[in-house]
Parts: sequence; C-alpha cells; structure tokens
Amino acid sequence: MREYLRDIVKCVKCGRCRTVCPSQQVQGWESSGARGRMLMALGMAFGLEPSNSLITSILTCTTCQQCVTECPSGADPHQVTRAARRELVALGHASPHQIEMQERIGNTGNSLGDRSSRTAWLTETQVPGDSGYVYFAGCLASYRYQSTAAATYGILKRFGVGLLEDEQCCGSPLFRLGLDASDLIAHNSRQIKAAGAHTVIVGCAGCYSMLKEQYQGFDVLHLSEFLAERLDELCTRRLDISVTYHDPCHLGRAYGIYDAPRKVIEEICTLVEMDASREKASCCGGGGGVRLGYPELSGSMAGELKENIPAGIDYVVTSCPLCFRNLSDTGVKVLDLADLVWMAIE
Repeated sequence: MREYLRDIVKCVKCGRCRTVCPSQQVQGWESSGARGRMLMALGMAFGLEPSNSLITSILTCTTCQQCVTECPSGADPHQVTRAARRELVALGHASPHQIEMQERIGNTGNSLGDRSSRTAWLTETQVPGDSGYVYFAGCLASYRYQSTAAATYGILKRFGVGLLEDEQCCGSPLFRLGLDASDLIAHNSRQIKAAGAHTVIVGCAGCYSMLKEQYQGFDVLHLSEFLAERLDELCTRRLDISVTYHDPCHLGRAYGIYDAPRKVIEEICTLVEMDASREKASCCGGGGGVRLGYPELSGSMAGELKENIPAGIDYVVTSCPLCFRNLSDTGVKVLDLADLVWMAIE
C-alpha cells in the first residue's frame, strides 16, 4: 500500500464524499464511506493488522466513483480501495465471496458458475465475421438475460458484426474484487485477435470498463455509441411510451458516456430524466462484488435509487445487467437499451 501514499494523503478529510457514497448513506458509519476507507488504507500502508471491520469496509465499496467526482482535492478513493483489496488478498484475507467468485470463474469461465453453453441464446449456425467488429456478450447476458443477448446480436448482425469463438468472462468481477484476472485477459485477447477484430462492441457497462482499461490492441465501443452513429440505418419506429434512463457507474462516471444512450432513446420514445442523472446518478448497489458479498446492503442501495425514479414512466432503461438485476428486484420495470431498440425494430 505504500506506493499509494501520495494518493491517500490527497484526502483532506473535508467530508464531501459523505454526501454521495451509497454505502455510507445506507450504513451511516464513517468506516463505511470513502473518507473512512482512505484512513484505513493509510493504516494498512504502515502495517495496521486488518480487522474484520476493516475488511468489511473495504469490501462494501461498490466502486461507483461518486467520491472521485466529488473530491475537491483530486483524491481517488476508488483506486486506493482497489489496491487495498489486492493487499488484503495478498495478506491471506480473501473473503468467502471473493473465493466463491474465483472458483466460479476458474471452474466454468463465467461469473455465475454456469456450466451450460455460453451461446445457448444464439439461433444462427453461421455468423458474420469479416466486418472487423465483434460482439462481446458478457456473462449475465449470456446466461441470465439471454433475450437481451439475442436482441443485441439481432441488431448488430445487420451490420455484419461477428462473435468470438470462445468468449469467457471479461475478468471484471475478479479485477474489482482485487483478484487476478490475467488469464481471462490473455484468453479473450487471443480470441479477439483470432477473429481479426479491430473493434469490440459490448452492451454491459462492467465489460466495457474492463475491456477499455485492462485490454490492449483493439478499440472498444459500447452498444449505445455504435448505434447512435447509425440511427438512420436502424429503421426504428416510434413507441408510445415514456422511459427514464439510469446511468451505470462504469459507463457514465468512469467514461463519460452520457449522450449516446440518450440519443438512441430519444429517437424511439419520450425520455424523462431523473433528478439525479449523468455524473450525479445514484449507484444501484450491484457493483464491486457488493451484491454477491452483501446482498442486503446492495438491495438497500437499489431501494434508495428507486426513490429517484420519476413517477408515471413506463420503464427504466439502463445499459448494465447488474443495474437491471438490482432495480428489477425492487419491483421496477426495467429494459436494457438493446431491448428497447429491439422493440422499436420488430
């Protein structure tokens, strides 16, 4: 942790992060927020023995980066927390849910531990593959939201987009938990190179962030970016519905992708913005391994987000399967962006 001391001491203890940290807003404790985690990381840098409460604090960060956007001194608690997670693992303090995720992916190549076919949603026996573009479906779309994977590919194949021969988990769940994702990065990189792809298109915010940050040798586009430049070619019809859009943390705050999904939505139906949106958007509570390790806390964060949804809308649209899952669990009607586009095409 000593190499992160320069980042840690940037925190001037002003407390602005307290107003936005979703974990702290639910739990209330100083240790459950970014400022508390920075103090714990400082202690770890000087040999503080990790206690159970310290470990819990470090692992209940959703990696939403709201603290980063609010910090007036330029501190990055998000990066420091990730480093603290790696340090805890190196010290032998891996939690049960970290071990579970590692075993799931190690045994099956996906974050769900599902041994069925990753492309069971695919009906075609032949797929295009010479456009230079490939679709990276991700674990949740491949195994839990197969209609979304099918809709996404149904849209993309019109543009000659292909698939990987043997896609595996992008590695984001391991990386966010402080675990080693290098084997997955190497495997998928070989697959992308073998496909002759210069651009990978993803519908999952977590996959997008991981591919963009940890992979090299090709471009990465989110589905919304790809479609926003091809609206005239989509031939969508206007839908008589109103929706609001939830900005996923790993797509919005992490990479500033705010306009593309809205451009696509407004081509199809009425968009009603949440009071807190774009860089101020609330976190759903699903990221950073929190849903797996602390499901009650994760659900409480989703409940907080639900209060920000405008009344009278037909659907919440998002571009992240974890956001989809957490919001759906609160009883909200949710659509993935690809599902909305597919509705307007069919």
